[in-house]
Amino acid sequence: MLGCYVFLFTHEQCEREDIGSAMITQMQVKGLMFDPYNNAYIVILRDEDQSEMLPIWVGKSEASSISLAIENVAPPRPMTHDLMKTYLDAFNAKVISVVITDLTEHTYFAKIHLTYADSEYTVDSRPSDAIALALKSKAPIQVAKKVMDGAAVSNEPVNRSIVEQIAYLHQKLKECVEMEAYEEAAKIRDHIRSL
Repeated sequence: MLGCYVFLFTHEQCEREDIGSAMITQMQVKGLMFDPYNNAYIVILRDEDQSEMLPIWVGKSEASSISLAIENVAPPRPMTHDLMKTYLDAFNAKVISVVITDLTEHTYFAKIHLTYADSEYTVDSRPSDAIALALKSKAPIQVAKKVMDGAAVSNEPVNRSIVEQIAYLHQKLKECVEMEAYEEAAKIRDHIRSL
């Protein structure tokens, strides 16, 4: 697997996409949530104006890496994203930015923009890996306008309270399932679906 990364990085120079600053939105990681309904984690990106949020579902290991990076905690042993960062540092390569480029059939796509030996490279990536690497590298996270138009959630007070309500209900749902209170869990699940 590492050989594949080496080949992509050293032999396939790609032109950087001309998406222009008006076509992208600068984002920050607001935090992580657990979605018990899908048994997955959600990384919440928020724009600089704090007017829109973008939820992206990620796996457990990526969520762990993102969480450690947010909290500035070094794991006792390097995780995959730490290895990627160390590998890039060893070759004097730098992450310029990561861009969430597309959303197709509920799947996000991303690109990592790198510099190495006075050249720029673009590598396809899952958004979760790109976000984790951006946090480790202190690189900007950007989202293409078409993704924001299709998936961003307004951060207006009404919507924020709905997001908070859903997060609360998901936590209650998890507690009900753990206590085997399935009738109550079904009611909460139905209420979440109605929001």
